[in-house]
Amino acid sequence: MTSADPPSGSRGPTGIAPVLQVHPTRRCNLACAHCYSSSGPTQRKALDLDLLSGCLEDGVALGYRQLAVSGGEPLLYDRLAELLARARSLGMLTSVTSNGMLTTAERWGRLAPLVDVVAISIDGTPSEHDAVRRRSGAFAATARNLEAIRASGVPFGLIFTLTQHNVDSLDFVVHFAAGSGARSVQVHPLTLHGRAATELPEARPDSVELSFALVEAMRLGRELGVVVHVDALSADQLRAHRAALVPARPVAELTAVAPVLVVDADAIVTPLTHEVSPRLALGSLEQARLGVLARDWLRAGRGDVLADACARTWSELTAPPERAAVYWYDEVARRTRRLPAVRRQLQACITSAS
Repeated sequence: MTSADPPSGSRGPTGIAPVLQVHPTRRCNLACAHCYSSSGPTQRKALDLDLLSGCLEDGVALGYRQLAVSGGEPLLYDRLAELLARARSLGMLTSVTSNGMLTTAERWGRLAPLVDVVAISIDGTPSEHDAVRRRSGAFAATARNLEAIRASGVPFGLIFTLTQHNVDSLDFVVHFAAGSGARSVQVHPLTLHGRAATELPEARPDSVELSFALVEAMRLGRELGVVVHVDALSADQLRAHRAALVPARPVAELTAVAPVLVVDADAIVTPLTHEVSPRLALGSLEQARLGVLARDWLRAGRGDVLADACARTWSELTAPPERAAVYWYDEVARRTRRLPAVRRQLQACITSAS
């Protein structure tokens, strides 16, 4: 979602075509405090390429048009080039999110022809960035490697994790983006999952912080000519775009209720975001292909349960007193974790199906 362009049409609340978000490995050269997947140098879990190739094939058949590869650090996934090539062969757009410390000219040169856009994580000033990354010189290394990305001609943007304490750092990040040739800055609220849940439990940005981020994004975008996206919606946007946020029921297609589908390094498939209740996960790709998981999930009525969570979220957020701004997926996920209600709905689905 952007600060200026709310979701519209069939594109759903991401504002873009349906996305298959794949985390092929938890291996990473860093162990950042805000990591939602508890990735790090000692992790070795990685998904098999054949498993992911089948996932891409089924994803395209289901209507997913973009592969977004994250991690862990995706450049440490040994078969990343093959994964991206397979996505391209299926007509998918490809994006990679990286910490940028490994995007040297040699390594990036092999990947660049297979990538439509790359996002590089920058988390504030050099000292702030190094602190959250727990690596002295991390910012400097990433900044140096941006030259290889610029030289390749692949469009790139920066991604900034917003916490309760760092909206003032957005000014530096957008100025850095403008000076380094980045086309955009994505402001993503901290996800309290994985390591972030234990190390930064009080750092999730509240409505006021999100609102300030929206205002800053608009100001800086106008001033510097950089597109600044904030993954948040204002109260006015919520009211105006219910049809794009709340899927119609009964849900017949997976993309209607899950415009983002997350495949984590354990092969578990989850709609929307990591924080959605595990009870609404589609299942494991190690047990069945994505097409089968999606069919069974929809037949069991889980799409309607998630759609109902979206409806309840919208109703509650638009009732007085309204909040200035919210991160939609986080709000939906929070309501899916109201276990008694979710359990009753799922049991009703199972009973009706039988």
